[in-house]
This record gives sequence, structure tokens and C-alpha cells, in this order.
Amino acid sequence: MAPEVFVLLSGGLSFGVPLVLAIRELRNLRRGDGGGWRPSPTPPPPRPTGGSGKPLPDCLIPKPLPTRPRELETA
Repeated sequence: MAPEVFVLLSGGLSFGVPLVLAIRELRNLRRGDGGGWRPSPTPPPPRPTGGSGKPLPDCLIPKPLPTRPRELETA
């Protein structure tokens, strides 16, 4: 077998078959109704409202950590 033929056949097998399979999968993904995604059958649940209106307790409110000055290491 000539080296050129071997390179062509090897490249076709390495890149051609996966490429053909990928194109076939993309064609199968197309929708029959002209494209676009179909809307979901049920609407998403409503977002929760502000709650009971009570403020959060102090233990649930995040507080910034106190920063300590950097200390140099002794060499």
C-alpha cells in the first residue's frame, strides 16, 4: 500500500467516522416543528415571597471577621 493511500485511509477512519456520527446525531436532534425549544409543560413554581416579615435573629446575620495585623516571621 502506498504511503499516501495509507495516510488518507487512516485519516478518514480517525476523523471521518466520528465526524459522520456527530453530524448524524445533530440531525437527529432537530425538532420537527421548525426548530426552537418547546416550552415546558408546567410553569415553574412561584418564587417565595419575603416571608413573615420578621427580622432575622442576630445569630443568623453574617458578621465580618475581625482582621488581625500581619506578623512577620522570624528568619
